[in-house]
Amino acid sequence: MNLLEVSQLDLAIHGTPVLESVSFAIEHGKTFGLVGESGSGKSLTALSLVNLLPPGSVRAGNGRLLDQDLFALDESQLCSVRGREIGMIFQEPMTALNPVQSIGDQVAETLIVHGACSRSEARNQACSKLERVELPPERFPPGMFPHELSGGQRQRVCIALAIALQPKLLIADEPTTALDVSTQAQILALLRSLVEHDGMSLMLITHDLAVVADMADTVAVMESGRIVEAAPTEQLFRNMRHAYTRRLLKASFHKPRRGRLNALHDQPLLRVENAVRSYRLPKSRLFSSAETLRAVNGVSFSLDRGESVGLVGESGCGKTTLTRAILGLDPLQGGQISLGGRPVLAGRKMSRSLRRRMQVVFQDPYGSFNPRHKVDRLVAEPLHLGDQSTNSARRREIVAQALEEVGLTGDDMKKYIHEFSGGQRQRIAIARALVTRPDLVVLDEAVSALDVSMRARILDLLAGLQVKHGLSYLFVSHDLTVVRVITDRVLVMYAGQIMEHGKTEDVFRNPRHSYTRQLLDAAPCIPRSWMQG
Repeated sequence: MNLLEVSQLDLAIHGTPVLESVSFAIEHGKTFGLVGESGSGKSLTALSLVNLLPPGSVRAGNGRLLDQDLFALDESQLCSVRGREIGMIFQEPMTALNPVQSIGDQVAETLIVHGACSRSEARNQACSKLERVELPPERFPPGMFPHELSGGQRQRVCIALAIALQPKLLIADEPTTALDVSTQAQILALLRSLVEHDGMSLMLITHDLAVVADMADTVAVMESGRIVEAAPTEQLFRNMRHAYTRRLLKASFHKPRRGRLNALHDQPLLRVENAVRSYRLPKSRLFSSAETLRAVNGVSFSLDRGESVGLVGESGCGKTTLTRAILGLDPLQGGQISLGGRPVLAGRKMSRSLRRRMQVVFQDPYGSFNPRHKVDRLVAEPLHLGDQSTNSARRREIVAQALEEVGLTGDDMKKYIHEFSGGQRQRIAIARALVTRPDLVVLDEAVSALDVSMRARILDLLAGLQVKHGLSYLFVSHDLTVVRVITDRVLVMYAGQIMEHGKTEDVFRNPRHSYTRQLLDAAPCIPRSWMQG
């Protein structure tokens, strides 16, 4: 008997159809994967099951959890289903968690609201649930707050919230998108354990086909609000019948066509020599001495003009601290950084001309833009580093040209950032980085949150812009697939040090350091035999 059966699910929002005739089933103790591009309707399908839909939504069809008709329940009845029968893990844990409430109180609140136990017992149960997701109280006291945890640890708290009442069905909406490969492997292993040992069924929503191949028993592929193909996982990968499914697979292995530029000068564009950056840690006791964390420990490397270099490693390895120092945002305690032979000195006044030569594209473009300003002002922000005599008409011309270069139009400068999709926002972020015509662009997880199709288009765009403008790229990423197809050399960072470096393909084919092999082994992959079938 199936645990969940959904048939002919239709959804319209303010009269616009977004889901049409969606049908699928999830068996007891099995994992069901739902894949597709951003905007295909995956998350809305899951939210429809528990009626967590935006205003103006009209839902039709049938959805049964065992003998219970989910679509016939009123709000009070659904409140007892949410959490108790169906648990949900959201994509962004920092947004899903309450920042002013401790992690123990948040898990305990779930138990108290559903009347599962008394307040005194709820705290003990919360510790037990946190320990179940590998957050033992001796290392992670329940009084800790979300901001004190890493991204993977926060995701574990969200899982503890979702499984607090031992629901029959667990819905995981992109649970590993922003996590490094090692943390992703740990989270996926935890979810697999919940299915195998706790008897839960899992609905896994993702755009990563490798994750689905590794986790799911059955897969459904969604395009534009419709399920276009569904089958047992191995069968689907061996015999993809629908053109859209084949396009998704092709995009997963997409390699942009790149033209390697010859070095214009003998001197490297960027030189990092014995860089050291330390932070003072909070005191563990009132009268104890403060310890220091050496986030960057004697790092040295160079980057030539027109070259792409990847910087990979787990969260907390020091990648972000190093890139902040390169951008002149964090001062070093030792070593030196130079761009084009000129020293980069954070904490001191740097010339506008030097700052103009390096720009950055962040992971979350929406968070890096001021939502109150229109695109023309957002993209024009770095222009203050250039010619101060540029008038408003010339600025608009420069912004329009930058937008057109990234595949948008000049009319888009009149819109606000919330009017664009995730991929379009990332294009705008790239346009902002290009307006000063920099020599170096730092891409900090610039495509990690995008689906495979959008990622392929952005990588093609970056490859073309590099050749056109002679750009040098520093790719900071945990996505090994992206680093492999877009970089010439790669640096592997661990505990503040570069453990291995070399030509990208050489490092991926023959990793010398055990940490590099560990990273490569942690990355999910589609079995080669399935692809050959």
